[in-house]
Amino acid sequence: MEIELKFQLNEQARHSIDAQLRAEGGKSKLLAAYYFDTVAGTLAQAGFSLRLRKEGRVWFQTLKSARSAASAVRSEHNVRLRGKAQPQLDPVLHAETEDGIRLQRLLSHSADTTLACRYATHIRRLSVQIGTRNRVEYALDHGEISAQPDSNTPPLVLPVCELEIELVSGPVRGVLSAARKLLAHSGVYIDARSKAQRGDALANGSLIVSTARATPLNANGSSLKALVEAVLTNCAHQILVNASQIASVEGGGPEHVHQLRVGLRRLRSAIALFGKFVGADIAAWDAKAKQFAAGLSGNRDIDVMTEGLWPRLRAAGAPLVELPVHNNVVPPSDLIRDAAIQQWMLQLLAVELQGLGEVTEGEWSLVLPVIRGWSRQCKKDALRFESFDFEQRHRLRKRLKRLRYALEFVESELPSKYYKRYSTALANVIDDLGEYNDLRVAIEAYQGISEIDPRAWFAIGWLMAQLPKAERRCIKALAAFHAAKDPCKLDR
Repeated sequence: MEIELKFQLNEQARHSIDAQLRAEGGKSKLLAAYYFDTVAGTLAQAGFSLRLRKEGRVWFQTLKSARSAASAVRSEHNVRLRGKAQPQLDPVLHAETEDGIRLQRLLSHSADTTLACRYATHIRRLSVQIGTRNRVEYALDHGEISAQPDSNTPPLVLPVCELEIELVSGPVRGVLSAARKLLAHSGVYIDARSKAQRGDALANGSLIVSTARATPLNANGSSLKALVEAVLTNCAHQILVNASQIASVEGGGPEHVHQLRVGLRRLRSAIALFGKFVGADIAAWDAKAKQFAAGLSGNRDIDVMTEGLWPRLRAAGAPLVELPVHNNVVPPSDLIRDAAIQQWMLQLLAVELQGLGEVTEGEWSLVLPVIRGWSRQCKKDALRFESFDFEQRHRLRKRLKRLRYALEFVESELPSKYYKRYSTALANVIDDLGEYNDLRVAIEAYQGISEIDPRAWFAIGWLMAQLPKAERRCIKALAAFHAAKDPCKLDR
């Protein structure tokens, strides 16, 4: 099992770290690796990467698997191959390992078992091991990933400029300490994407890795501590992969920003849910997540206008009115590259690597009273919606989202029929309140420029006309939510 952290580097950081590693006695070598999969990407979807790699004059075949897309903990099985010519791939070489058995089982149940080279990497690696009892290997990689998704088009190429640090010996805190020092360098950013992920995306014709979304959790038989660590790690992966893509040279899209914001909301919900049971002070995590999300909210409002409301306004005949870009809206990539955010992201990674400290002993079900309390509060507020002002309505929406994420964390242990009904009613309320909120935000934005551009009044009038209809939809959805049976109150 290898424990490895990876970092993106800009050119200035690469030259600086290159000089430092050479001063420590670092040695350089060429690496050429060829990654195999089915056309459908069967291995990648199951979390495997299978490659042939040439290191100098020696060939190796390697099977890797990760706990998840952003995992810093991976299993790796290397087999040294004879001969200098490029060998044929042979998955049977891993048959006696646990991952090899899983791989054979996967392929035996797959409609397509043909493994072909999907992408390749050509890297110059400068590496050195530093430390004695706490020993860490630093590997500076510079090169490219290439793939040809279509035989009729030229190959696609992505640059590689990254630093990997791997724990060789000693406790996990050694590699975390090395990571904290690295992040003190300007131009060094955490990268939760693997070369395999980037290569797989390239083989499918995309220069960017797909968005990381929330994945189901299974609380079956879990202790509270196991559930807490699984949930926090799950949330962290969603945050880290999307943040890594946005901060990269290729950049990300609006959906990466959206899923990053979802990951932050899920994390904050988890902190609120588990806070009373965790001895370690994770309040600082919540404060930083809130600050991070607030920085992204300005970008979210812009996306809502350009992708959501503006096409509807244009269809209604609204004249083109350009809303001013706020000076305080920082690009998402700059937010992510901020030194304080990077150190905070490292704390999230540390949960998977070394776990949490003191957590209340007992079963996962200790959290159910907290969720029930949240549900009661939301149902109480649902009946008072019409008397609420805008801020109170916005707060209700945030509470409903927190409730939805908390339920998702323990979904596997709730009565399926009642959970589906309740979660559907909950999702409908959140969607309708979201549209209502977007209308209010847009009205305020257009009102802010109406004095200097009277054409904005068309948009204001149209948006104001939509508000009563949106409000009625909210009231109807809230009534349905209030009537739905809370799955946490039923016998498990």
